[in-house]
Amino acid sequence: MFLDVPTITFVGGFVSFASGLLLLLYWAQDRTAWSAFWWGVANAGAGVGILLLALQGLVPAFVSFVVGPSILDTCAALMWVAARVFNRSSVSPYKVIAGVMIWLAMAAVAGAAGEQYSVALGSGISGFVYMAAAIEFWRGRAEYLHGRWPMISILCLFAISLLLASMGFLTATRHAPVPPIGWFGVIHFASIINAIGTATILTAMLKERSEQKHKRDSLIDPLTGLANRRAFTERAQRIFDRAARDGNLVSLLAFDLDKFKQVNDTLGHAVGDRVLRIFADCLTRVLRPSDIAARMGGEEFEVVLSGCSSEAALAIAGRIRAAFQEDARFVDGQRVGATVSAGVATVAGHGCSLTDTLETADGALYRAKNQGRNRVVLAGSVSEGPASPNVIRIA
Repeated sequence: MFLDVPTITFVGGFVSFASGLLLLLYWAQDRTAWSAFWWGVANAGAGVGILLLALQGLVPAFVSFVVGPSILDTCAALMWVAARVFNRSSVSPYKVIAGVMIWLAMAAVAGAAGEQYSVALGSGISGFVYMAAAIEFWRGRAEYLHGRWPMISILCLFAISLLLASMGFLTATRHAPVPPIGWFGVIHFASIINAIGTATILTAMLKERSEQKHKRDSLIDPLTGLANRRAFTERAQRIFDRAARDGNLVSLLAFDLDKFKQVNDTLGHAVGDRVLRIFADCLTRVLRPSDIAARMGGEEFEVVLSGCSSEAALAIAGRIRAAFQEDARFVDGQRVGATVSAGVATVAGHGCSLTDTLETADGALYRAKNQGRNRVVLAGSVSEGPASPNVIRIA
């Protein structure tokens, strides 16, 4: 048993409206997911526009053939807005409103020549808008999400169906208030797939993005933005395992801010937090992108340098020490004069063990503390202080 045209239209409108409500419910639970809000408004609005088309003969012709298509055209533009918002791209509301108004004006002019031309224009422009939404998702492909390519595929297929239908309306030999059943069926079947598919995939992508963010946050120290102890252990262990397999050098730097408790007690925790961020900035500025820097807790930091000799590691630690001494001399207009001590340990080949190297670097750090602070000590060597010959040679 086949459904008649009004029934198919009504089913399509109901499905689109329901999918929009589901997205709006998702946004109500996560108010940061604005793409779900705009996509939900677009789907729900499209459902209303389709239902007005299904009610032709029961409502005034103006409502069914002018208001309904106008809502559909506006909601197509909102789909593109939602795609831009999901892609974290800027959207100018004035340009969107101006574009929709021009679109509706063109549809009105085309409608004066015949309804089939108005329908053809609306379908064609909607097809290009949905294709633009697909391009937005394609542009954000650097962020890996499982649903990205299915979303692009559904939007492209819907856009193609609208463009083909637009050409079909233009080449139709008759003028009728109801589009020919063939293209009508294509559009509404595709719209049902689009409404269900995109709503489901968008929800899945938003959840996946949220889970990825929580996972990243669980591996980052919130104050400094560096890796935390857990992330450091996982990433450093991989480097040490690879070095043990390939026989490469690995250097580990252990840092501890000098008399940090005194800074907190005398100047306040706000200044102390600022000092920690200054040191993190020094690490980021001096180190390579491939190096691992982490805040292990309190004022303790660790750095892993892959393929780095002891001489190079000593030089890098010296640069970090000198940069921090200069940057932390004054903090927010107050004289702080914060300094840092460091211990350096280098291992190679099958002797690479993260635990043992950490202990060796910590031992060198303790010697730096005992020898007067504000200096770098290489494990198994004499100390390097701010005025030692080694510092002069590195500079």
